[in-house]
Amino acid sequence: MEALKCVLYVSKAKMVFSQTDLDRLAEVSTKNNEELDITGYLFYEKNYFLQYMEGPPKSINNMIHKIAIDNRHELICIIEDEDLQIRRFPNWGMKNIGELMLKNSAIETTIIQTMSLFGENQLKLSQSTQTELFKLMDYLSHSV
Repeated sequence: MEALKCVLYVSKAKMVFSQTDLDRLAEVSTKNNEELDITGYLFYEKNYFLQYMEGPPKSINNMIHKIAIDNRHELICIIEDEDLQIRRFPNWGMKNIGELMLKNSAIETTIIQTMSLFGENQLKLSQSTQTELFKLMDYLSHSV
């Protein structure tokens, strides 16, 4: 079985993203991620991005580096699991989940608020909190 790593992060946009911008971002991300064997999803709400990615560790590390230097947004908080056993979103190149799952947006909002609170106050998320956030991702992956 291939080694898998997953990353969950929240970032704050430095510009206004229209629906057209988000659709284009999802389209480009899907194409790039398919080439890198990365799956996951992207959620945008009130100037905050929530992104979950999973795939080969090298691909994930390279993508996080690109994201960290992207001047369209600022990383606030990032958590990772280097021992992912099975993909949560195996068939998602990178979807814009905001348009697909409005019924679950409270979950994404909770994740964004939690990670933003810790990140903006330069506090470290405990391992148990990180585990709970990944459990929310498990829930989301089964509700789509």
